[in-house]
Amino acid sequence: MKISLLADFPHEAPNIAKWYYDEWASMAPDFTEAMVLEKVIEKSVNRNEIPLSLVAHIDKELVGVIELKFRENKHYPEYEHWVGGVYTHPGHRGKGVAHSLLNSAKEKAISLGVKQLYLQCESFNVELYLHHGFKVLHEAKHHEIETTIMVWEATT
Repeated sequence: MKISLLADFPHEAPNIAKWYYDEWASMAPDFTEAMVLEKVIEKSVNRNEIPLSLVAHIDKELVGVIELKFRENKHYPEYEHWVGGVYTHPGHRGKGVAHSLLNSAKEKAISLGVKQLYLQCESFNVELYLHHGFKVLHEAKHHEIETTIMVWEATT
């Protein structure tokens, strides 16, 4: 498995937008796949500043993605840097893709001087993030979905 910047594979943006739309955005009223693609493209140009995305490939096939972004939940502006958009293609789940992406995202955050990363997830994903050193802060709603807000702190 190879983890790279989406900036090195910008042609993958439409595939990622389709994944995101099908998984999350299609439930939001008035949200289109084109709107999702625009957001993905925003994260496909940066290499050394947030927002950016990392992608995972196995044998040159796109299998996963993760984003580093700013203030994902408008209700918590004090939480600056976020991990989001963690997605593994269903055919590659259980192969450590999300684990590799999370480790790479934390390393990238540290290299950019980020000391804390926040995320919000649904309850079935809490264990994954606990395994990666995230701690539960509190529950919250995001677009009418119950989520858990978590934080990871760099130890450097």
